[in-house]
Amino acid sequence: MLGPVEVRAGDDILALGGTRSECILAALLLDAGRVVSIGRLVGAAWGDDPPGSARIQVQNRVGSLRRLLRGAQPDGTLIATKGSGYLLLLGDWEFDLNRFDQEIARADALEGAGSLVEASRALSSALSLWRGSALDGLSTPLLQAAAVHLEERRLNTLERRVQLDLDLGRHRELVPELTNLTGAHPYQEGLHALLMLALHRSGRQTEALHAYHRVRQLLDEQIGVAPGERLRTLHESLVRGDDGPSLVPPAGALPPVTVRAAAVPRELPADVAGFTGRRSAIEELDTLLSDDAQPATPVVISGTAGVGKTALAVHWAHRAAGRFPDGQLYLNLRGYAPTPPVRPAEALGVLLRSLGVRPERVPTDGEEAASAYRSLLAGRRMLVVLDNARSAEQVRPLLPGSPGCLVLITSRDRLAGLAARDGAHRIALDILTPDEAETLLTRLLGQRRVRDEPQAAAELAELCAHLPLALRIAVANLTQRPYRRIADLLTGLRAGNRLAALTADDDEETAVQVALDRSYATVSPAAQRLFRLLSLLPDGDFSAAAAAVLADICLTEAYPLLDRLAGAHLIEECGKDRFTFHGLLRQYAWDRALAQHAAPEGALTLN
Repeated sequence: MLGPVEVRAGDDILALGGTRSECILAALLLDAGRVVSIGRLVGAAWGDDPPGSARIQVQNRVGSLRRLLRGAQPDGTLIATKGSGYLLLLGDWEFDLNRFDQEIARADALEGAGSLVEASRALSSALSLWRGSALDGLSTPLLQAAAVHLEERRLNTLERRVQLDLDLGRHRELVPELTNLTGAHPYQEGLHALLMLALHRSGRQTEALHAYHRVRQLLDEQIGVAPGERLRTLHESLVRGDDGPSLVPPAGALPPVTVRAAAVPRELPADVAGFTGRRSAIEELDTLLSDDAQPATPVVISGTAGVGKTALAVHWAHRAAGRFPDGQLYLNLRGYAPTPPVRPAEALGVLLRSLGVRPERVPTDGEEAASAYRSLLAGRRMLVVLDNARSAEQVRPLLPGSPGCLVLITSRDRLAGLAARDGAHRIALDILTPDEAETLLTRLLGQRRVRDEPQAAAELAELCAHLPLALRIAVANLTQRPYRRIADLLTGLRAGNRLAALTADDDEETAVQVALDRSYATVSPAAQRLFRLLSLLPDGDFSAAAAAVLADICLTEAYPLLDRLAGAHLIEECGKDRFTFHGLLRQYAWDRALAQHAAPEGALTLN
């Protein structure tokens, strides 16, 4: 894998059966010892545009790989079927990435014991395993992200070996090597720092200072950022004439090599007051922090309008901010706003400026901007919150290409394309439970008011369909009138239009109906018609067959419409071919039906 993907049996290189098979084997090797789903293998082999037969092709190609590898090692089973995926067991096979890790671990032990010469040799041995660029020739996004991560590890290992050689007094012989390396990797500040240090220790102080000015000019002209703290501190020390050995940290303490902006962005909005519930979702998000070495996986928090997606994302982001020392980016993509959604190119411009790129240096071409964005995030640990996304196409250019960063996306849509093509992890939010709704009311209204009217509080939660937005609006309207009872608010909600009543007094945009209007507008007219008709069904869940009969369409026509409504979270799938929606959505569907289908004489005609 540390070069083109190859399998050798003795002196022979086995023919794997083409690039797709190489991609599948590479994905299995990256997760050796863990089950890899067929969906992930499809993404590894075809990327963004898999054919309809991709799953079958994966199964066939895995079978061919099994036979090929079994022929080279008859006694072992290298690829085992586990559930709906495959598990690669290396057994007696030698794997260059494992050898690379072993040599680095050996270098750690040797350096800890003070054997710097042997530690340097171990790192050189690790670097000698590379036969070219990692996963060379495999270009799908999943494998490209893995390749970038492996290349970063190689550069960090190279930096560490150079630092050890500097500590051993080999500065003069390192100058030509570092000159070539900084030319090959012009944005790797760590290599420039080591070159400056080698020049300084070789008695070439003027050249060391010139090296700093060259890299400063390069970063300014081509990326629009200032040198990072490490380079600036080294330059200041050289100007003062400080002794060389104290200018950089020891080899084992070298940070990831990145081009850093002058400031660390901390853009998260304030945490949500009275945040309640969502324990299982928070635990699920916490598990995503357990493995820093995995390729960056986007996380999609989806759910109906007003269910608290942004609240969860911001609340958890504040909890996890300490795990992302290089900063937290936040961007509202306005996917469901009165203004048009933010275009990817516009979003990239905002993010690049947040990362310290000067406005005049932001590329105008979308692909160039995306490349610059990925380059600036490479090697960093950053949290990126993309709020209120409309589509996978809007989000995809904003995804980092390397590990260390976590992207948290909120959307009223399931964004199934991100899961299928980009391996996104989905968390679907439902309305609050009755207990969670009561807890939220208690935290926002105060324990005394809820304790004085427990039945009214429970009914208020039910009339608000346990929807966080509706509950917060109701509470806001109550707290502005401290002498008004919960029961008084209930009278208005029962007697009039519940949706109209659930509007913040001084903010028409903060309204349940406005939020639902924007979700409803995203689905096709045929799906809108079916949604309206569903309001005629009795309370409770309903079958796909019942929806088809109601709409006077065949079941094959009903399925995609129901799927689209579920994708927009206007209804929820609650079982095999069964769906439901909460009380406020049912009321909204009924109100839309009345507005759309009322006859002049007042009779409702739904045909």
